[in-house]
Amino acid sequence: MNSTRPYLPLLFLCLFAVARADEPAFGLEEFKAGFDLDAGHIVHGEVGENQLEFMHLNRNIVSLDQKAHYGERVDFEAGLMGVLWWPLSIAAIAPPEQRTLRVEPRLAVAKARFSFADDSTAYLEAGWFPYKYNRDASNLGEYLYRSGTYPGVVVTTNGYQLINHAAYDAYGVHFKHEMLGGLIRHDVNLFLEEYILPINDLTPGYEVSLNLPRFQMGLGAAYNRGISFQPSATRPKSPENSFVEVDSSAASGAFKGPYLLAPTKIKNAVRTGDTTAIKYRITHRWTQRGAKLMARAALDLGFLLPEGRKGADDLRLFAEAAVLGLENQPFYYDKLSQRVPVMFGLNVPTFGLLDLLSVQGERYTARFDDIKRQSELSLPVWLVPEWDVSGDPVESDYKPSHYARDDWKWSVYAKKTVNRLLAVHAQIANDHMRLLTFNSAYTENTITSTPKDWYYLVRLECGI
Repeated sequence: MNSTRPYLPLLFLCLFAVARADEPAFGLEEFKAGFDLDAGHIVHGEVGENQLEFMHLNRNIVSLDQKAHYGERVDFEAGLMGVLWWPLSIAAIAPPEQRTLRVEPRLAVAKARFSFADDSTAYLEAGWFPYKYNRDASNLGEYLYRSGTYPGVVVTTNGYQLINHAAYDAYGVHFKHEMLGGLIRHDVNLFLEEYILPINDLTPGYEVSLNLPRFQMGLGAAYNRGISFQPSATRPKSPENSFVEVDSSAASGAFKGPYLLAPTKIKNAVRTGDTTAIKYRITHRWTQRGAKLMARAALDLGFLLPEGRKGADDLRLFAEAAVLGLENQPFYYDKLSQRVPVMFGLNVPTFGLLDLLSVQGERYTARFDDIKRQSELSLPVWLVPEWDVSGDPVESDYKPSHYARDDWKWSVYAKKTVNRLLAVHAQIANDHMRLLTFNSAYTENTITSTPKDWYYLVRLECGI
């Protein structure tokens, strides 16, 4: 995975503020400063063949956020974070540079917003900003943008903010329009891919939602990498991205499948382009481009609780499902049911003890999890068995039973506001966490990939 940092919007906001600060129409608004202290452990997890036992999870985050306006309908927001983090060190004995504290400045938000109406029922915003469409997603969910197609990798953390950040860090344009007093809402997005190679592809998306007092639902669609500036990178023409067919008359025998599964003789022919000895055909090349669909719903039963003792979101039942790629592609993505994550949850009433206690579950039967080829080579294919010269499969990373272990995920999140300056968050989960290693690369697999894997985190949040 890769990321470019969009400093241009922040520079634009700073220059605009300097140029307009002396004009009556310009004014500074809310300023926030915060400090988050995250501490916890991976109680049990794994990275490849490496078992993680009570490995520490620590993050310290300092944040500054400033809002401003120009006139009645133009608003700005700029925010920076300083993240202190410790890289994941898998080796028992690792050099100091792989274990020591890292300090990294990051952009939290840099956006400008133009409101078409005085009550902000319609606005257009652009820049870098957290985007969230499902208010009930405390950890799992938010699939429409926090996931890919081919492969359908699902994300629950950006590697830095491990708790209370169930949002997509968007870089692009968002348009919102509410109708009938907020009963109907439309959201139109155009987001730039900043995390997974090839970067800078554009994903258009649309959502419509119905918001009744006790029931809410939403539908959405996004065309992942629908606008590509380098189509050859979205559908690479490398041998590794080839589906090969050879008939039974060939000296190597009949074959139909991915290049990575082919016997050595066929691999050599495809790699060199030699069709004299083996007449092969490339009938498909996989692509990361694909359509995603999303549906969500929530039922608010909080009215059944005593009025003076219920929280704002207590006793809400909610669910979200998505299709991560409508089109079937051979071998890797040949079953639609394996591209459908389903999240469900409940906000448990605590009768004033906590602000929120959210319990979530998820079922997702994708057969693959390793992102090595995607992150390093921009290939939408997975690691599969190597084959020896006789054509017999040997031991490999591709074991369907291995990936069936992580079909179920779960998460419990709690929040308690102590006073105006202090809040406490806690999370226990087996989710899709991928951590950053010493070279700022994400782990190739999900850390919690078996039913016995889980972690816990506690955050002290201080702010003014």
